[in-house]
Amino acid sequence: MKAVILGVSIGDACRLYKKCKICGETKYIRKFQTTGGSKANPTKRKSFCSDCKDRRHERILGPRKEYKFDTSLLDPFKEIVIRGRSTSGFRYENIISFDRVKKLVEEGAAGIVHSTLIHNFFNWKSLRNFVLERDCYTCHYCGFYGDTVDHKVPKSQDGASTPSNCVCACIECNRDKDDIGYEEYINKLELIEQG
Repeated sequence: MKAVILGVSIGDACRLYKKCKICGETKYIRKFQTTGGSKANPTKRKSFCSDCKDRRHERILGPRKEYKFDTSLLDPFKEIVIRGRSTSGFRYENIISFDRVKKLVEEGAAGIVHSTLIHNFFNWKSLRNFVLERDCYTCHYCGFYGDTVDHKVPKSQDGASTPSNCVCACIECNRDKDDIGYEEYINKLELIEQG
Protein backbone atom coordinates (compact mmCIF):
# COMPACT_ATOMS: atom_id res chain seq x y z
CA MET A 1 0.00 0.00 0.00
CA LYS A 2 1.67 3.16 -1.20
CA ALA A 3 0.11 6.61 -0.99
CA VAL A 4 1.08 9.25 -3.51
CA ILE A 5 0.67 12.91 -2.60
CA LEU A 6 1.22 15.50 -5.34
CA GLY A 7 3.28 13.07 -7.45
CA VAL A 8 5.71 12.23 -4.63
CA SER A 9 5.81 8.73 -3.17
CA ILE A 10 5.48 8.49 0.61
CA GLY A 11 8.79 6.60 0.86
CA ASP A 12 10.69 9.14 -1.26
CA ALA A 13 10.52 12.30 0.87
CA CYS A 14 8.82 11.25 4.13
CA ARG A 15 10.94 10.31 7.15
CA LEU A 16 8.19 8.16 8.68
CA TYR A 17 8.27 5.52 5.92
CA LYS A 18 11.05 3.68 4.16
CA LYS A 19 11.26 1.21 1.28
CA CYS A 20 12.77 -2.21 2.02
CA LYS A 21 15.56 -3.16 -0.44
CA ILE A 22 14.65 -6.87 -0.30
CA CYS A 23 10.85 -7.14 -0.35
CA GLY A 24 10.34 -3.74 -2.02
CA GLU A 25 7.47 -2.74 0.31
CA THR A 26 7.19 0.71 1.89
CA LYS A 27 6.88 0.30 5.68
CA TYR A 28 6.82 2.38 8.83
CA ILE A 29 10.35 3.47 9.88
CA ARG A 30 10.20 1.48 13.17
CA LYS A 31 10.11 -1.74 11.08
CA PHE A 32 13.75 -1.00 10.18
CA GLN A 33 16.41 -1.71 12.79
CA THR A 34 18.79 1.13 13.70
CA THR A 35 22.41 0.72 12.65
CA GLY A 36 23.36 1.50 16.25
CA GLY A 37 26.41 3.07 17.80
CA SER A 38 26.20 6.35 15.91
CA LYS A 39 25.49 9.25 18.26
CA ALA A 40 25.92 11.69 15.37
CA ASN A 41 22.98 10.13 13.47
CA PRO A 42 20.74 8.06 15.77
CA THR A 43 17.98 7.87 13.13
CA LYS A 44 20.08 5.95 10.58
CA ARG A 45 18.38 2.64 9.83
CA LYS A 46 19.19 -0.56 7.94
CA SER A 47 18.06 -0.93 4.32
CA PHE A 48 15.97 -4.07 5.03
CA CYS A 49 12.91 -4.41 7.27
CA SER A 50 12.63 -6.72 10.30
CA ASP A 51 10.52 -9.19 8.24
CA CYS A 52 13.41 -9.61 5.77
CA LYS A 53 16.11 -9.90 8.45
CA ASP A 54 16.80 -13.56 7.61
CA ARG A 55 16.95 -12.73 3.89
CA ARG A 56 19.42 -9.82 4.27
CA HIS A 57 22.18 -11.60 2.29
CA GLU A 58 19.99 -12.07 -0.80
CA ARG A 59 20.97 -9.99 -3.76
CA ILE A 60 18.00 -8.61 -5.62
CA LEU A 61 18.90 -8.27 -9.30
CA GLY A 62 17.42 -5.52 -11.41
CA PRO A 63 16.12 -5.99 -14.93
CA ARG A 64 18.69 -7.41 -17.34
CA LYS A 65 20.31 -4.82 -19.59
CA GLU A 66 19.50 -5.39 -23.24
CA TYR A 67 22.13 -4.33 -25.75
CA LYS A 68 21.53 -3.35 -29.35
CA PHE A 69 23.87 -4.24 -32.20
CA ASP A 70 22.51 -2.09 -35.05
CA THR A 71 25.29 0.43 -35.80
CA SER A 72 22.83 2.80 -37.48
CA LEU A 73 21.66 3.72 -33.94
CA LEU A 74 25.05 5.34 -33.21
CA ASP A 75 25.43 9.10 -33.58
CA PRO A 76 28.50 9.75 -35.81
CA PHE A 77 28.51 13.49 -35.02
CA LYS A 78 28.89 13.20 -31.23
CA GLU A 79 31.63 11.78 -29.02
CA ILE A 80 31.00 8.12 -28.27
CA VAL A 81 32.02 6.72 -24.90
CA ILE A 82 33.13 3.14 -24.28
CA ARG A 83 32.87 1.61 -20.80
CA GLY A 84 34.31 -1.65 -19.55
CA ARG A 85 36.55 -3.34 -17.00
CA SER A 86 40.31 -3.64 -17.18
CA THR A 87 42.16 -6.94 -16.65
CA SER A 88 42.66 -5.99 -12.99
CA GLY A 89 38.90 -5.41 -12.56
CA PHE A 90 38.84 -1.60 -12.50
CA ARG A 91 36.11 0.20 -14.42
CA TYR A 92 37.19 2.51 -17.21
CA GLU A 93 35.53 5.01 -19.52
CA ASN A 94 37.12 6.43 -22.68
CA ILE A 95 36.11 8.42 -25.72
CA ILE A 96 36.52 6.37 -28.90
CA SER A 97 36.31 7.08 -32.64
CA PHE A 98 33.15 6.25 -34.57
CA ASP A 99 34.99 3.85 -36.93
CA ARG A 100 36.48 1.91 -33.99
CA VAL A 101 33.06 1.73 -32.28
CA LYS A 102 31.46 0.42 -35.45
CA LYS A 103 34.13 -2.27 -35.78
CA LEU A 104 33.83 -3.38 -32.13
CA VAL A 105 30.03 -3.65 -32.33
CA GLU A 106 29.96 -5.43 -35.71
CA GLU A 107 32.61 -7.94 -34.59
CA GLY A 108 30.81 -8.82 -31.34
CA ALA A 109 33.11 -7.22 -28.78
CA ALA A 110 30.72 -4.49 -27.60
CA GLY A 111 27.03 -3.67 -27.32
CA ILE A 112 25.20 -0.37 -27.79
CA VAL A 113 23.49 1.09 -24.71
CA HIS A 114 22.37 4.28 -26.49
CA SER A 115 23.56 6.48 -29.38
CA THR A 116 26.65 7.79 -27.54
CA LEU A 117 27.53 4.89 -25.19
CA ILE A 118 28.75 1.33 -25.75
CA HIS A 119 29.85 -1.35 -23.29
CA ASN A 120 32.95 -3.42 -23.98
CA PHE A 121 32.27 -7.10 -23.20
CA PHE A 122 35.91 -8.21 -22.99
CA ASN A 123 39.25 -7.23 -21.55
CA TRP A 124 42.34 -8.98 -22.94
CA LYS A 125 42.30 -11.75 -20.31
CA SER A 126 38.60 -12.61 -20.75
CA LEU A 127 38.89 -12.42 -24.57
CA ARG A 128 41.89 -14.76 -24.54
CA ASN A 129 40.06 -17.30 -22.37
CA PHE A 130 36.94 -17.01 -24.54
CA VAL A 131 38.85 -17.59 -27.81
CA LEU A 132 40.91 -20.52 -26.46
CA GLU A 133 37.82 -22.27 -25.05
CA ARG A 134 35.74 -21.55 -28.16
CA ASP A 135 38.45 -23.09 -30.38
CA CYS A 136 39.05 -26.00 -27.93
CA TYR A 137 42.76 -25.10 -27.60
CA THR A 138 43.27 -26.23 -31.22
CA CYS A 139 45.48 -24.21 -33.56
CA HIS A 140 43.40 -22.70 -36.36
CA TYR A 141 46.25 -23.12 -38.86
CA CYS A 142 47.90 -26.52 -38.20
CA GLY A 143 45.30 -28.33 -36.06
CA PHE A 144 47.68 -29.12 -33.17
CA TYR A 145 47.49 -27.85 -29.57
CA GLY A 146 47.42 -24.07 -29.34
CA ASP A 147 47.55 -21.75 -26.35
CA THR A 148 48.10 -18.33 -27.93
CA VAL A 149 45.69 -15.92 -29.63
CA ASP A 150 46.35 -14.65 -33.14
CA HIS A 151 44.67 -11.70 -34.87
CA LYS A 152 43.45 -12.58 -38.39
CA VAL A 153 43.86 -8.94 -39.38
CA PRO A 154 47.01 -7.91 -37.48
CA LYS A 155 46.89 -5.01 -35.04
CA SER A 156 49.49 -3.24 -37.20
CA GLN A 157 46.91 -3.26 -40.02
CA ASP A 158 44.18 -1.82 -37.72
CA GLY A 159 42.81 -5.21 -36.65
CA ALA A 160 40.73 -5.17 -33.47
CA SER A 161 40.87 -7.53 -30.50
CA THR A 162 37.42 -9.00 -31.06
CA PRO A 163 36.05 -12.57 -31.01
CA SER A 164 35.59 -12.65 -34.79
CA ASN A 165 39.11 -11.33 -35.52
CA CYS A 166 40.92 -13.61 -33.05
CA VAL A 167 41.66 -17.32 -33.37
CA CYS A 168 43.56 -19.88 -31.31
CA ALA A 169 47.08 -20.60 -32.63
CA CYS A 170 50.15 -22.56 -31.56
CA ILE A 171 53.32 -20.61 -30.82
CA GLU A 172 55.03 -21.71 -34.07
CA CYS A 173 52.13 -20.67 -36.33
CA ASN A 174 51.68 -17.41 -34.43
CA ARG A 175 55.38 -16.55 -34.89
CA ASP A 176 55.38 -17.67 -38.52
CA LYS A 177 52.29 -15.61 -39.40
CA ASP A 178 53.70 -12.49 -37.72
CA ASP A 179 52.17 -9.40 -39.42
CA ILE A 180 50.91 -11.19 -42.54
CA GLY A 181 47.21 -10.94 -43.34
CA TYR A 182 44.98 -14.00 -42.82
CA GLU A 183 44.37 -14.83 -46.51
CA GLU A 184 48.03 -14.35 -47.38
CA TYR A 185 49.13 -16.72 -44.60
CA ILE A 186 46.55 -19.38 -45.60
CA ASN A 187 47.85 -19.18 -49.20
CA LYS A 188 51.43 -19.55 -47.89
CA LEU A 189 50.44 -22.70 -45.94
CA GLU A 190 48.73 -24.19 -49.04
CA LEU A 191 51.88 -23.59 -51.14
CA ILE A 192 54.02 -25.33 -48.47
CA GLU A 193 51.64 -28.34 -48.44
CA GLN A 194 51.71 -28.61 -52.26
CA GLY A 195 55.36 -28.85 -52.31
